[in-house]
Amino acid sequence: MLSIAHVLARARAMFPDRLAVWDGETRITFSELGRRVDALAGALRRLGLNKGDRVAILDGNSHRYLESYYAAAQTGIVLLPLNARLAPAELVYILNDAGARALLVSGAFFGAFEAARASLRTLEIVVAYGEGNRPTSAFEYEKLLADAEPLTQPVPVEPDDICQIYYTSGTTGEPKGVCLTYRNMTASMLDAAVGLGLTFRDTWMHAAPLFHLVDAWAVWALPLLGAPQVTMHFEPERLLALIERTRSTAVALPPTLINMVVNHPKVGSYDVRTLRLIMFGGSPAPLGVLQQASQTLPTHYTHAYGITETSGICTLQRPEETLTKAGSAGHTVPHIEAEVVDDDDRLLPLDTVGEVVIRGERVMREYWNKPEATAEALRDSWYHTGDMGYFDGERNLYIVDRKKDMIITGGENVYSVEVESVLSTHPAVLEVAVIGVPSEQWGEAVKAVVVLRAGSAATEQELIAFCRDKIAGYKIPKSVDFSAEPLPKTSTGKPAKRRLRDRYWEGRKSKI
Repeated sequence: MLSIAHVLARARAMFPDRLAVWDGETRITFSELGRRVDALAGALRRLGLNKGDRVAILDGNSHRYLESYYAAAQTGIVLLPLNARLAPAELVYILNDAGARALLVSGAFFGAFEAARASLRTLEIVVAYGEGNRPTSAFEYEKLLADAEPLTQPVPVEPDDICQIYYTSGTTGEPKGVCLTYRNMTASMLDAAVGLGLTFRDTWMHAAPLFHLVDAWAVWALPLLGAPQVTMHFEPERLLALIERTRSTAVALPPTLINMVVNHPKVGSYDVRTLRLIMFGGSPAPLGVLQQASQTLPTHYTHAYGITETSGICTLQRPEETLTKAGSAGHTVPHIEAEVVDDDDRLLPLDTVGEVVIRGERVMREYWNKPEATAEALRDSWYHTGDMGYFDGERNLYIVDRKKDMIITGGENVYSVEVESVLSTHPAVLEVAVIGVPSEQWGEAVKAVVVLRAGSAATEQELIAFCRDKIAGYKIPKSVDFSAEPLPKTSTGKPAKRRLRDRYWEGRKSKI
Protein backbone atom coordinates (compact mmCIF):
# COMPACT_ATOMS: atom_id res chain seq x y z
CA MET A 1 0.00 0.00 0.00
CA LEU A 2 1.00 3.63 -0.43
CA SER A 3 2.84 4.84 2.65
CA ILE A 4 4.15 8.18 3.85
CA ALA A 5 7.56 6.47 4.02
CA HIS A 6 7.68 6.51 0.19
CA VAL A 7 5.99 9.83 -0.59
CA LEU A 8 9.16 11.91 -0.83
CA ALA A 9 11.01 9.31 -2.92
CA ARG A 10 8.07 9.31 -5.34
CA ALA A 11 8.05 13.10 -5.57
CA ARG A 12 11.81 13.18 -6.07
CA ALA A 13 11.54 10.78 -8.99
CA MET A 14 8.49 12.38 -10.63
CA PHE A 15 9.02 16.10 -9.95
CA PRO A 16 12.79 16.55 -9.40
CA ASP A 17 13.02 20.18 -10.51
CA ARG A 18 9.78 21.46 -9.01
CA LEU A 19 9.91 23.69 -5.95
CA ALA A 20 9.30 21.63 -2.81
CA VAL A 21 9.96 24.02 0.09
CA TRP A 22 10.16 27.80 0.44
CA ASP A 23 11.58 28.87 3.81
CA GLY A 24 12.50 32.54 4.01
CA GLU A 25 15.24 33.07 1.43
CA THR A 26 15.79 29.32 1.08
CA ARG A 27 14.16 27.50 -1.84
CA ILE A 28 14.58 23.75 -2.22
CA THR A 29 13.52 21.53 -5.13
CA PHE A 30 12.29 17.98 -4.62
CA SER A 31 15.62 16.64 -5.87
CA GLU A 32 17.56 18.80 -3.39
CA LEU A 33 15.14 17.97 -0.58
CA GLY A 34 15.57 14.27 -1.26
CA ARG A 35 19.37 14.54 -1.07
CA ARG A 36 19.21 16.46 2.22
CA VAL A 37 16.78 13.94 3.71
CA ASP A 38 18.97 11.00 2.61
CA ALA A 39 21.90 12.69 4.35
CA LEU A 40 19.91 13.36 7.54
CA ALA A 41 18.62 9.79 7.58
CA GLY A 42 22.18 8.49 7.19
CA ALA A 43 23.42 10.83 9.93
CA LEU A 44 20.76 9.64 12.37
CA ARG A 45 21.71 6.02 11.70
CA ARG A 46 25.41 6.86 12.12
CA LEU A 47 24.60 8.36 15.53
CA GLY A 48 23.23 4.96 16.56
CA LEU A 49 19.53 5.70 16.22
CA ASN A 50 17.41 2.84 14.96
CA LYS A 51 13.86 1.96 14.01
CA GLY A 52 11.48 2.63 16.90
CA ASP A 53 13.79 5.06 18.75
CA ARG A 54 12.10 8.32 19.72
CA VAL A 55 13.68 11.48 18.34
CA ALA A 56 12.23 14.82 19.46
CA ILE A 57 12.30 18.14 17.63
CA LEU A 58 12.00 21.59 19.20
CA ASP A 59 11.85 24.27 16.52
CA GLY A 60 9.70 26.84 14.80
CA ASN A 61 8.45 26.15 11.29
CA SER A 62 11.43 25.60 8.99
CA HIS A 63 12.72 23.48 6.13
CA ARG A 64 14.68 21.49 8.72
CA TYR A 65 11.43 20.60 10.49
CA LEU A 66 10.09 19.17 7.23
CA GLU A 67 13.36 17.31 6.63
CA SER A 68 13.07 15.74 10.08
CA TYR A 69 9.58 14.43 9.33
CA TYR A 70 10.79 12.80 6.10
CA ALA A 71 14.04 11.43 7.56
CA ALA A 72 12.19 9.87 10.51
CA ALA A 73 9.81 8.07 8.14
CA GLN A 74 12.74 6.94 6.00
CA THR A 75 14.55 5.38 9.00
CA GLY A 76 11.55 4.04 10.92
CA ILE A 77 12.45 6.40 13.78
CA VAL A 78 9.51 7.75 15.79
CA LEU A 79 9.36 11.55 15.55
CA LEU A 80 8.29 13.45 18.66
CA PRO A 81 7.24 17.02 17.72
CA LEU A 82 7.42 19.23 20.83
CA ASN A 83 5.11 22.15 21.47
CA ALA A 84 7.48 25.10 21.31
CA ARG A 85 5.39 27.02 23.86
CA LEU A 86 5.85 24.57 26.74
CA ALA A 87 7.69 25.44 29.92
CA PRO A 88 10.94 23.54 30.70
CA ALA A 89 9.22 21.35 33.32
CA GLU A 90 6.64 20.28 30.74
CA LEU A 91 9.36 19.46 28.20
CA VAL A 92 11.13 17.35 30.82
CA TYR A 93 8.02 15.30 31.50
CA ILE A 94 7.37 14.61 27.82
CA LEU A 95 10.96 13.76 26.89
CA ASN A 96 11.34 11.43 29.87
CA ASP A 97 7.93 9.83 29.42
CA ALA A 98 8.61 9.10 25.74
CA GLY A 99 12.13 7.89 26.46
CA ALA A 100 13.52 10.20 23.79
CA ARG A 101 17.12 9.32 22.85
CA ALA A 102 17.79 12.37 20.70
CA LEU A 103 16.68 15.96 20.28
CA LEU A 104 16.93 18.29 17.30
CA VAL A 105 16.78 21.87 18.59
CA SER A 106 17.10 25.30 16.98
CA GLY A 107 18.78 28.39 18.39
CA ALA A 108 15.54 30.00 19.53
CA PHE A 109 15.09 27.18 22.05
CA PHE A 110 18.63 26.58 23.30
CA GLY A 111 17.75 28.34 26.57
CA ALA A 112 14.64 26.24 27.21
CA PHE A 113 16.63 23.09 26.52
CA GLU A 114 19.47 24.06 28.86
CA ALA A 115 16.92 24.77 31.62
CA ALA A 116 15.55 21.25 31.22
CA ARG A 117 18.74 19.34 30.46
CA ALA A 118 19.77 18.29 33.97
CA SER A 119 16.44 16.49 34.51
CA LEU A 120 16.43 14.51 31.26
CA ARG A 121 16.96 10.79 31.96
CA THR A 122 17.12 9.18 28.51
CA LEU A 123 18.46 11.87 26.19
CA GLU A 124 21.84 10.91 24.70
CA ILE A 125 22.16 12.96 21.49
CA VAL A 126 21.57 16.64 20.77
CA VAL A 127 21.64 18.08 17.25
CA ALA A 128 21.57 21.88 17.09
CA TYR A 129 21.19 24.48 14.37
CA GLY A 130 20.67 28.19 14.07
CA GLU A 131 22.23 31.12 15.89
CA GLY A 132 22.87 31.20 19.63
CA ASN A 133 25.07 29.53 22.21
CA ARG A 134 24.96 25.94 21.02
CA PRO A 135 24.45 23.37 23.77
CA THR A 136 27.70 21.70 24.83
CA SER A 137 28.44 18.36 23.15
CA ALA A 138 25.76 19.07 20.54
CA PHE A 139 26.26 18.06 16.93
CA GLU A 140 25.88 20.79 14.31
CA TYR A 141 23.04 19.96 11.89
CA GLU A 142 24.57 21.07 8.60
CA LYS A 143 27.94 19.51 9.38
CA LEU A 144 26.23 16.22 10.18
CA LEU A 145 24.54 16.29 6.79
CA ALA A 146 27.76 17.18 4.99
CA ASP A 147 29.71 14.30 6.62
CA ALA A 148 26.93 11.69 6.40
CA GLU A 149 26.80 8.59 4.27
CA PRO A 150 23.33 8.97 2.71
CA LEU A 151 20.63 6.40 3.48
CA THR A 152 18.87 6.04 0.15
CA GLN A 153 16.55 3.09 0.84
CA PRO A 154 13.76 3.44 3.43
CA VAL A 155 13.92 1.06 6.38
CA PRO A 156 11.01 -1.42 6.03
CA VAL A 157 8.05 -0.57 8.26
CA GLU A 158 4.63 -2.08 8.88
CA PRO A 159 1.41 -0.07 8.48
CA ASP A 160 0.70 -0.28 12.22
CA ASP A 161 4.19 0.74 13.36
CA ILE A 162 4.28 4.06 15.22
CA CYS A 163 5.66 6.92 13.13
CA GLN A 164 4.89 9.96 15.32
CA ILE A 165 3.90 10.72 18.91
CA TYR A 166 2.07 13.96 19.67
CA TYR A 167 1.58 14.87 23.32
CA THR A 168 -1.71 16.39 24.43
CA SER A 169 -2.63 17.68 27.86
CA GLY A 170 -4.51 15.27 30.11
CA THR A 171 -7.41 16.06 32.40
CA THR A 172 -5.35 14.75 35.31
CA GLY A 173 -2.56 17.18 34.42
CA GLU A 174 -0.33 14.51 32.88
CA PRO A 175 0.18 14.89 29.12
CA LYS A 176 -0.63 11.82 27.05
CA GLY A 177 1.42 10.67 24.08
CA VAL A 178 -0.84 9.97 21.10
CA CYS A 179 0.77 7.21 19.03
CA LEU A 180 0.00 7.58 15.33
CA THR A 181 0.95 4.93 12.81
CA TYR A 182 1.98 4.87 9.17
CA ARG A 183 -1.53 3.67 8.37
CA ASN A 184 -3.04 6.60 10.30
CA MET A 185 -0.95 9.28 8.61
CA THR A 186 -1.26 7.80 5.12
CA ALA A 187 -5.07 7.84 5.44
CA SER A 188 -4.90 11.37 6.89
CA MET A 189 -2.83 12.56 3.93
CA LEU A 190 -5.31 11.13 1.41
CA ASP A 191 -8.39 12.41 3.25
CA ALA A 192 -7.08 15.96 3.41
CA ALA A 193 -5.91 16.04 -0.21
CA VAL A 194 -9.28 14.74 -1.47
CA GLY A 195 -11.44 16.68 0.98
CA LEU A 196 -9.76 20.02 0.29
CA GLY A 197 -9.47 19.42 -3.45
CA LEU A 198 -5.70 20.01 -3.51
CA THR A 199 -3.73 19.70 -6.76
CA PHE A 200 -0.15 20.25 -7.99
CA ARG A 201 -1.14 23.86 -8.70
CA ASP A 202 -1.56 24.59 -4.98
CA THR A 203 1.02 26.10 -2.64
CA TRP A 204 0.41 25.35 1.03
CA MET A 205 1.36 27.91 3.66
CA HIS A 206 2.41 26.40 7.02
CA ALA A 207 1.23 29.24 9.27
CA ALA A 208 0.10 26.79 11.95
CA PRO A 209 3.01 25.30 13.93
CA LEU A 210 4.38 22.03 12.60
CA PHE A 211 4.16 20.45 16.06
CA HIS A 212 0.36 20.54 15.64
CA LEU A 213 -1.76 18.20 13.53
CA VAL A 214 -3.73 21.19 12.22
CA ASP A 215 -1.88 20.83 8.95
CA ALA A 216 0.92 18.32 9.58
CA TRP A 217 -0.86 16.10 7.04
CA ALA A 218 0.28 18.65 4.42
CA VAL A 219 3.87 17.50 5.04
CA TRP A 220 2.87 14.35 3.15
CA ALA A 221 0.01 15.49 0.92
CA LEU A 222 1.90 18.25 -0.90
CA PRO A 223 4.83 16.04 -2.07
CA LEU A 224 2.29 13.43 -3.14
CA LEU A 225 0.91 16.05 -5.51
CA GLY A 226 4.26 17.55 -6.48
CA ALA A 227 3.26 20.87 -4.88
CA PRO A 228 5.33 23.26 -2.72
CA GLN A 229 5.11 24.13 0.97
CA VAL A 230 5.95 27.50 2.54
CA THR A 231 7.11 27.67 6.17
CA MET A 232 6.70 30.72 8.38
CA HIS A 233 6.26 32.00 11.93
CA PHE A 234 2.82 33.58 12.10
CA GLU A 235 2.37 37.31 12.31
CA PRO A 236 -0.66 38.87 10.56
CA GLU A 237 1.24 41.17 8.20
CA ARG A 238 3.97 38.60 7.56
CA LEU A 239 1.30 36.12 6.48
CA LEU A 240 -0.18 38.62 4.02
CA ALA A 241 3.24 39.55 2.66
CA LEU A 242 4.25 35.91 2.17
CA ILE A 243 1.00 35.01 0.43
CA GLU A 244 1.71 37.82 -2.01
CA ARG A 245 5.36 36.86 -2.46
CA THR A 246 4.95 33.08 -2.72
CA ARG A 247 1.52 33.14 -4.38
CA SER A 248 0.26 30.66 -1.81
CA THR A 249 -3.21 29.22 -2.41
CA ALA A 250 -4.18 27.59 0.89
CA VAL A 251 -3.56 27.92 4.63
CA ALA A 252 -4.95 26.64 7.94
CA LEU A 253 -5.68 29.19 10.67
CA PRO A 254 -7.70 29.05 13.90
CA PRO A 255 -10.54 31.60 14.08
CA THR A 256 -8.56 33.85 16.44
CA LEU A 257 -5.78 34.25 13.88
CA ILE A 258 -8.27 34.83 11.08
CA ASN A 259 -9.67 37.63 13.23
CA MET A 260 -6.19 39.12 13.69
CA VAL A 261 -5.51 39.07 9.95
CA VAL A 262 -8.80 40.60 8.83
CA ASN A 263 -8.53 43.33 11.48
CA HIS A 264 -4.95 44.23 10.62
CA PRO A 265 -4.71 47.81 9.31
CA LYS A 266 -2.68 46.67 6.27
CA VAL A 267 -4.96 43.79 5.25
CA GLY A 268 -5.84 45.62 2.02
CA SER A 269 -2.26 46.53 1.16
CA TYR A 270 -1.22 43.14 -0.23
CA ASP A 271 -2.22 41.22 -3.34
CA VAL A 272 -3.54 37.93 -1.97
CA ARG A 273 -5.79 37.01 -4.88
CA THR A 274 -4.03 33.64 -5.28
CA LEU A 275 -5.42 32.53 -1.90
CA ARG A 276 -8.34 30.23 -2.66
CA LEU A 277 -8.86 28.51 0.71
CA ILE A 278 -8.57 29.16 4.44
CA MET A 279 -9.26 26.09 6.57
CA PHE A 280 -10.10 26.86 10.18
CA GLY A 281 -10.35 24.56 13.18
CA GLY A 282 -9.66 24.33 16.91
CA SER A 283 -13.15 25.73 17.44
CA PRO A 284 -15.95 26.97 15.19
CA ALA A 285 -15.47 30.56 14.08
CA PRO A 286 -18.01 33.08 15.41
CA LEU A 287 -20.43 34.11 12.69
CA GLY A 288 -19.40 37.77 13.03
CA VAL A 289 -15.75 36.87 12.38
CA LEU A 290 -16.69 34.89 9.26
CA GLN A 291 -18.92 37.66 7.99
CA GLN A 292 -16.15 40.22 8.34
CA ALA A 293 -13.53 37.83 6.94
CA SER A 294 -15.60 37.05 3.84
CA GLN A 295 -15.84 40.78 3.09
CA THR A 296 -12.33 41.88 4.08
CA LEU A 297 -10.40 38.87 2.81
CA PRO A 298 -12.59 37.24 0.13
CA THR A 299 -11.75 33.57 -0.37
CA HIS A 300 -13.28 30.20 0.49
CA TYR A 301 -13.47 29.35 4.19
CA THR A 302 -14.04 25.82 5.46
CA HIS A 303 -14.42 24.49 9.01
CA ALA A 304 -12.41 21.35 9.76
CA TYR A 305 -13.10 19.36 12.92
CA GLY A 306 -10.17 17.22 13.95
CA ILE A 307 -8.51 15.60 16.92
CA THR A 308 -4.95 14.50 17.57
CA GLU A 309 -6.17 10.98 18.41
CA THR A 310 -7.77 10.70 14.96
CA SER A 311 -4.66 11.98 13.14
CA GLY A 312 -6.25 15.30 12.27
CA ILE A 313 -9.22 16.20 10.10
CA CYS A 314 -12.38 14.17 10.72
CA THR A 315 -14.98 16.37 9.03
CA LEU A 316 -14.91 19.20 6.49
CA GLN A 317 -17.52 21.83 5.81
CA ARG A 318 -18.44 22.78 2.27
CA PRO A 319 -17.07 26.30 1.70
CA GLU A 320 -20.37 27.45 0.21
CA GLU A 321 -22.09 26.61 3.53
CA THR A 322 -19.68 28.49 5.79
CA LEU A 323 -22.09 31.38 6.34
CA THR A 324 -25.40 29.62 5.74
CA LYS A 325 -24.58 26.79 8.18
CA ALA A 326 -22.29 28.57 10.62
CA GLY A 327 -21.27 26.24 13.42
CA SER A 328 -21.42 23.15 11.24
CA ALA A 329 -18.24 21.10 11.02
CA GLY A 330 -19.45 19.49 7.80
CA HIS A 331 -19.30 15.88 6.70
CA THR A 332 -16.91 13.06 7.54
CA VAL A 333 -13.90 12.47 5.29
CA PRO A 334 -13.47 9.08 3.55
CA HIS A 335 -11.45 7.17 6.16
CA ILE A 336 -13.57 8.35 9.11
CA GLU A 337 -16.80 6.92 10.51
CA ALA A 338 -18.49 9.04 13.18
CA GLU A 339 -21.58 8.65 15.35
CA VAL A 340 -23.16 10.28 18.39
CA VAL A 341 -23.85 8.17 21.49
CA ASP A 342 -25.38 8.54 24.95
CA ASP A 343 -23.68 7.84 28.27
CA ASP A 344 -24.26 4.10 27.75
CA ASP A 345 -22.63 4.19 24.28
CA ARG A 346 -25.97 3.70 22.51
CA LEU A 347 -26.38 5.38 19.12
CA LEU A 348 -28.54 8.49 19.21
CA PRO A 349 -30.90 9.68 16.45
CA LEU A 350 -30.30 12.75 14.31
CA ASP A 351 -30.58 16.17 15.95
CA THR A 352 -29.89 14.69 19.39
CA VAL A 353 -26.85 15.86 21.34
CA GLY A 354 -24.47 13.23 22.67
CA GLU A 355 -20.79 12.32 22.68
CA VAL A 356 -19.08 12.14 19.30
CA VAL A 357 -17.32 8.82 18.71
CA ILE A 358 -15.04 7.94 15.79
CA ARG A 359 -13.54 4.82 14.24
CA GLY A 360 -11.62 3.92 11.11
CA GLU A 361 -8.06 3.81 9.79
CA ARG A 362 -7.33 7.23 11.25
CA VAL A 363 -7.73 6.38 14.94
CA MET A 364 -4.55 6.26 17.02
CA ARG A 365 -2.96 2.97 18.03
CA GLU A 366 -2.66 3.87 21.73
CA TYR A 367 -1.54 6.38 24.32
CA TRP A 368 2.16 5.88 24.98
CA ASN A 369 2.66 3.77 28.12
CA LYS A 370 -0.90 4.43 29.31
CA PRO A 371 -2.92 1.22 28.81
CA GLU A 372 -5.74 2.26 31.15
CA ALA A 373 -6.24 5.62 29.40
CA THR A 374 -6.11 3.80 26.06
CA ALA A 375 -8.77 1.32 27.14
CA GLU A 376 -11.00 4.13 28.40
CA ALA A 377 -10.72 6.12 25.17
CA LEU A 378 -10.97 3.16 22.74
CA ARG A 379 -14.09 1.16 23.55
CA ASP A 380 -15.71 -1.34 21.19
CA SER A 381 -13.49 -0.06 18.35
CA TRP A 382 -14.73 3.53 18.80
CA TYR A 383 -12.62 6.45 19.97
CA HIS A 384 -14.60 8.54 22.47
CA THR A 385 -13.77 12.17 21.78
CA GLY A 386 -15.29 13.81 24.86
CA ASP A 387 -16.89 16.34 22.48
CA MET A 388 -20.63 16.80 22.56
CA GLY A 389 -22.42 17.23 19.27
CA TYR A 390 -25.16 16.09 16.91
CA PHE A 391 -25.81 15.32 13.25
CA ASP A 392 -28.50 17.16 11.32
CA GLY A 393 -30.68 15.58 8.63
CA GLU A 394 -27.93 15.99 6.02
CA ARG A 395 -25.32 14.39 8.29
CA ASN A 396 -23.60 17.68 9.01
CA LEU A 397 -21.84 17.45 12.35
CA TYR A 398 -22.31 20.21 14.93
CA ILE A 399 -20.04 20.40 17.98
CA VAL A 400 -21.88 22.10 20.84
CA ASP A 401 -19.80 21.52 23.98
CA ARG A 402 -17.22 19.29 25.63
CA LYS A 403 -17.73 16.69 28.28
CA LYS A 404 -14.47 17.58 29.89
CA ASP A 405 -13.54 21.05 30.98
CA MET A 406 -11.24 21.76 28.09
CA ILE A 407 -10.71 25.37 27.06
CA ILE A 408 -9.75 26.24 23.48
CA THR A 409 -7.86 29.53 23.48
CA GLY A 410 -6.23 30.78 20.32
CA GLY A 411 -6.37 27.29 18.82
CA GLU A 412 -4.56 25.73 21.80
CA ASN A 413 -6.16 23.22 24.16
CA VAL A 414 -6.02 24.01 27.87
CA TYR A 415 -7.23 21.59 30.52
CA SER A 416 -8.52 23.32 33.64
CA VAL A 417 -7.27 20.71 36.11
CA GLU A 418 -3.66 21.30 35.04
CA VAL A 419 -3.94 25.05 35.70
CA GLU A 420 -5.81 24.49 38.96
CA SER A 421 -3.06 22.16 40.12
CA VAL A 422 -0.52 24.97 39.77
CA LEU A 423 -2.66 27.68 41.39
CA SER A 424 -3.60 25.43 44.29
CA THR A 425 0.05 25.40 45.39
CA HIS A 426 -0.02 29.14 46.10
CA PRO A 427 -0.12 29.55 49.89
CA ALA A 428 -3.02 32.03 49.79
CA VAL A 429 -5.33 29.88 47.65
CA LEU A 430 -8.02 27.83 49.35
CA GLU A 431 -10.17 26.89 46.39
CA VAL A 432 -9.78 27.44 42.65
CA ALA A 433 -11.76 26.63 39.52
CA VAL A 434 -10.49 27.40 36.03
CA ILE A 435 -12.97 28.00 33.23
CA GLY A 436 -13.12 29.39 29.71
CA VAL A 437 -14.85 32.73 29.21
CA PRO A 438 -15.75 34.64 26.01
CA SER A 439 -12.92 36.49 24.30
CA GLU A 440 -13.15 38.41 21.03
CA GLN A 441 -9.40 37.93 20.51
CA TRP A 442 -8.88 34.32 21.59
CA GLY A 443 -12.33 32.74 21.21
CA GLU A 444 -12.04 31.66 24.83
CA ALA A 445 -9.80 33.09 27.54
CA VAL A 446 -8.60 31.23 30.61
CA LYS A 447 -10.12 32.62 33.82
CA ALA A 448 -9.48 31.48 37.39
CA VAL A 449 -12.10 31.86 40.10
CA VAL A 450 -10.35 31.82 43.47
CA VAL A 451 -11.34 31.64 47.12
CA LEU A 452 -8.52 32.86 49.40
CA ARG A 453 -7.62 31.40 52.75
CA ALA A 454 -8.85 33.28 55.81
CA GLY A 455 -6.35 35.97 56.73
CA SER A 456 -4.44 35.61 53.44
CA ALA A 457 -4.15 38.10 50.61
CA ALA A 458 -3.23 37.87 46.92
CA THR A 459 -3.81 40.02 43.87
CA GLU A 460 -4.83 39.06 40.37
CA GLN A 461 -1.39 39.93 38.96
CA GLU A 462 0.37 38.01 41.73
CA LEU A 463 -1.50 34.79 40.92
CA ILE A 464 -0.97 35.22 37.18
CA ALA A 465 2.76 35.77 37.75
CA PHE A 466 2.84 32.70 40.02
CA CYS A 467 1.95 30.52 37.04
CA ARG A 468 4.83 31.70 34.88
CA ASP A 469 7.66 29.16 34.36
CA LYS A 470 5.32 26.44 35.65
CA ILE A 471 3.03 26.07 32.64
CA ALA A 472 3.03 27.30 29.05
CA GLY A 473 2.10 30.93 28.52
CA TYR A 474 -1.17 30.14 26.72
CA LYS A 475 -2.36 28.16 29.77
CA ILE A 476 -1.81 31.00 32.23
CA PRO A 477 -5.09 32.71 33.26
CA LYS A 478 -5.78 35.99 31.49
CA SER A 479 -7.83 37.10 34.50
CA VAL A 480 -8.65 36.09 38.08
CA ASP A 481 -11.90 36.69 39.93
CA PHE A 482 -12.07 36.41 43.71
CA SER A 483 -15.06 34.93 45.51
CA ALA A 484 -15.89 35.67 49.14
CA GLU A 485 -18.12 32.57 49.23
CA PRO A 486 -17.11 28.93 48.74
CA LEU A 487 -17.25 27.76 45.14
CA PRO A 488 -20.52 26.08 44.12
CA LYS A 489 -20.22 22.31 44.24
CA THR A 490 -21.73 19.31 42.49
CA SER A 491 -23.26 16.45 44.42
CA THR A 492 -19.86 14.74 44.43
CA GLY A 493 -18.15 17.77 45.97
CA LYS A 494 -16.43 19.01 42.82
CA PRO A 495 -16.60 22.68 41.77
CA ALA A 496 -19.74 23.20 39.65
CA LYS A 497 -17.93 24.74 36.70
CA ARG A 498 -20.97 24.91 34.48
CA ARG A 499 -22.66 27.21 36.98
CA LEU A 500 -19.55 29.38 37.07
CA ARG A 501 -19.28 29.49 33.28
CA ASP A 502 -22.95 30.37 32.83
CA ARG A 503 -22.35 33.73 34.49
CA TYR A 504 -19.98 34.70 31.71
CA TRP A 505 -21.64 32.92 28.80
CA GLU A 506 -25.18 34.06 29.57
CA GLY A 507 -26.90 35.08 26.35
CA ARG A 508 -24.61 32.90 24.21
CA LYS A 509 -26.08 29.85 22.48
CA SER A 510 -23.14 27.73 23.64
CA LYS A 511 -19.62 28.15 24.87
CA ILE A 512 -18.30 27.93 21.34
